[in-house]
Amino acid sequence: MNQEWGSNFNLRSRLLAIVAVAFGAMALIAVLALVDKRASLMEDRQVKTRHLVESAYGVLVRFHSLQQDGELTENQAKRAAIETIRNMRYDDNEYFWINDLQPRMVMHPMMPQLDGKDLSDFKDPNGKRLFVAFVATVRNNGAGFVDYLWPKPGFTQPVPKTSYVKGFLPWGWVIGSGIYLDDVNRIFWDRMRWQAGIVFVSITLLGVMMLLLARRVEREIHHYATQLAKSNAELRLSAAVFEHTVEGVMITDPDGRIVAVNRAFTEITGYGEDEIAGLTGATLKSERHDEQFYASMWSVIRETGRWQGELWNRRKNGDIYPEWLNISVVKDERGRITHYVGVFSDISSMKESESKLDHLAHHDPLTGLPNRLLLNARMEHSLARAQRGNAMLAVMFLDLDHFKDINDTLGHPIGDLLLQETAQRLRDCVREQDTVTRLGGDEFTILLEDLDDSRFASTVAQKIIAALAEKFMLQGHEVFVTCSVGISIFPSDGGDITTLFKNADSALYRAKEQGRNNYQYYTEELTTRAMERLAMENSLRHALERNELVLHYQPQVDLHNGSIIGMEALLRWQHPEIGLISPNAFIPLAEETGLIIPIGEWVLRTACVQLKAWIDEGLPKIRVGVNLSSRQFNQNNLDEVVASALRDTGLPPSCLELELTERTIMHDAENTVTILNKLRALGVQISIDDFGTGYSSLSYLKRFPIDRIKIDQSFVREITSNPEDAAISQAIISLSHSLNIKTVAEGVETAEQQEFLRSRLCDEIQGFHFSHPVPQQDMCQLLKDGVKLESKHAFIQEERVLLLVDDEEGVLNAIARVLHADGYRILRATRPRAALDLLATHPVGVIISDQRMPEMNGIELLRKVRKLHPDTVRIMLTAHADQQMIAAAINEGAVFKFIFKPWGDEQLRIDVRQAFRKHDLNLRTQIGKV
Repeated sequence: MNQEWGSNFNLRSRLLAIVAVAFGAMALIAVLALVDKRASLMEDRQVKTRHLVESAYGVLVRFHSLQQDGELTENQAKRAAIETIRNMRYDDNEYFWINDLQPRMVMHPMMPQLDGKDLSDFKDPNGKRLFVAFVATVRNNGAGFVDYLWPKPGFTQPVPKTSYVKGFLPWGWVIGSGIYLDDVNRIFWDRMRWQAGIVFVSITLLGVMMLLLARRVEREIHHYATQLAKSNAELRLSAAVFEHTVEGVMITDPDGRIVAVNRAFTEITGYGEDEIAGLTGATLKSERHDEQFYASMWSVIRETGRWQGELWNRRKNGDIYPEWLNISVVKDERGRITHYVGVFSDISSMKESESKLDHLAHHDPLTGLPNRLLLNARMEHSLARAQRGNAMLAVMFLDLDHFKDINDTLGHPIGDLLLQETAQRLRDCVREQDTVTRLGGDEFTILLEDLDDSRFASTVAQKIIAALAEKFMLQGHEVFVTCSVGISIFPSDGGDITTLFKNADSALYRAKEQGRNNYQYYTEELTTRAMERLAMENSLRHALERNELVLHYQPQVDLHNGSIIGMEALLRWQHPEIGLISPNAFIPLAEETGLIIPIGEWVLRTACVQLKAWIDEGLPKIRVGVNLSSRQFNQNNLDEVVASALRDTGLPPSCLELELTERTIMHDAENTVTILNKLRALGVQISIDDFGTGYSSLSYLKRFPIDRIKIDQSFVREITSNPEDAAISQAIISLSHSLNIKTVAEGVETAEQQEFLRSRLCDEIQGFHFSHPVPQQDMCQLLKDGVKLESKHAFIQEERVLLLVDDEEGVLNAIARVLHADGYRILRATRPRAALDLLATHPVGVIISDQRMPEMNGIELLRKVRKLHPDTVRIMLTAHADQQMIAAAINEGAVFKFIFKPWGDEQLRIDVRQAFRKHDLNLRTQIGKV
């Protein structure tokens, strides 16, 4: 009994001892866990601080590279780096500082009073010469952490702080940033407060369980369950740590199938454990890395058992994000792989910080414009594109005139506001694809890409000068500035960045030498052209008020009776110094500047006034054609302008014809229909000018209220010799007549063109053949004299007209002698083009042509004849029996018969008679007598 009691007593004592040890162990474990967690948090904060200092260090590297490239001096690079880093913040109030190796303070954003001071003797309250310690760390290790005491806002006494410093040897600088240890402690306790409660509760429960175990151990062996409970408690604690760490954790089996993830994994990726379990890591792939990347990663893991690096993955919602990933291999006691553990952090915020740093490195902080670094990059890209596409680009250097005076009188804040407003106005003056940059001070550079003409640069320069000339309102101050602009053009002024910049700068200084407030091209030729254009624009603006504009008139003639039935009013500029200027030289400028609106209205009214005066004098009541530009046609009140002109001048509406180009009416066809109907309602006539050169739609053409279509002179110029031009002209005439629209052929300069058009039933002609454009007095005389169109080559009515073509007069005479007795009217031509002119003015039934002629060979001539005059029968005269050529000519229908030299006279007469029978048959077939 006593022995049992003593045994129980010893057992209880041992159990109590075990309980006590367990309590101590748990407390120690809890303390160690807290210490480890605190150390882990401290390590994370140090890693973050080191990464941020490395980012700031990257800023120094960027600006040092600009110095090495020669784009910035050392002082400029250092100042730019200091200002960039001075403004960098993280975690609301943390910052970076820079000191040199002396040590002297280079920049401290929170204590600017230290800037430039020798800090050799600067000590913290513990007597630590901390800046000497910074330098020593850099000299010994290049970088590292230093602990010390430092004042903290809101605290009366300095508090412990640890800083990471790194040396930038090219400039002899030390850059650093730190964290307060009490911040780490505060974050730690904020996170761990509830875990400490769990530990306390766990220890309490464990004590109760151990006491119960001590009471029951004498009765049953199941007291060992208490120890199992203890083990479970420890596992729960480990699970809690796994579950609540801020890094995502993913555990896979050896085949890569996911077996466990923690809460942070779900928060970062969006996948819950039940969704991702059993899948592989490939589920998270973003497709931003190729297979080679993953193959290299797994190769490193197999060789070293671990891998770390940056990786882009995809969340469940489809968003991709960057992460810093550590993968470790887990092996059993036999060295076999049992699991892979991946621990990762979402570094999106860090990437955003890097992006902001990149923006700061490439943009001017005051205006937000690209800086020199970004300009150079875009210039290289633009030059490469321009060289590949043989395109043109322009570089413009711009300075504000006397900007220093504004800074000196109104202060630098006002100067800064002026620069910001200037930057905005410059953006508004250029296209979206152009680049406006600020190089520093009041210096701006503009890159204009994809230019069709160098004159576009002068247009932009004028626009900028005008925009900056308007007053600036800056904090209640009215400020007026001007600017000087220098322009260089690629490729004429240089093929590389340096040359183009140098030449633009030279042009800028020349602009300043010319009195400022102007622009200059680098080359004298371009400058002269630009100034001439500007001078012409200025003169044109005063041409109306100075009565320098005049109208000439070109008659339009009816092809059937030869009478003048209309005229086209053509604008001329009688410049007091240059003389008479063609409209081709100034109309495009008038359209570009908008002067075409008042000029066009003047033309309209002047033409109406003149024609009304002639009608009142008893001259024929003809029509006058007035051209409308696209800008005039798109006026909202065009019908009111025309109505006003007719009403004020008294001209009958039917005597006014408004001419529009094909491109103008087809630009917005639906709107054109509306405008033309309004004009037609006034009673005026409407014609389409330059028809055939645009892209007319037949569906719209039939809806347009058109009276005349004018065949463009490009189709008339070779109408007697070019089958394509003849076919196009014939098609236009046929189309017009089918729509009850008359046709007017422009640019008729020869009688042959006139007669060809007459034979094709064209209604009217206009051109030098009848009259050049003439002043009003000469036009008046033409109307008074009743001049009519005469046919110099009236159609011959003989039934049998024979045309002989050979470059040898002897051959022509020999054939004519043989055929003269048969009663043919024989025409002769020694050149193929002369033959085509005779065909246009005579009803030739048969043509005999030699094969070998210098201007074109006989086959080519007869092919043209077949297309232009299909009823004319074609005979080839040749001394060479080229069977292949003969067969091809006959098969395509170009030649009716071949006559070989020397010919037999009787056979020749027979062949010609057969040819005329063929011609008669062709004519009867046309009129339906066969």
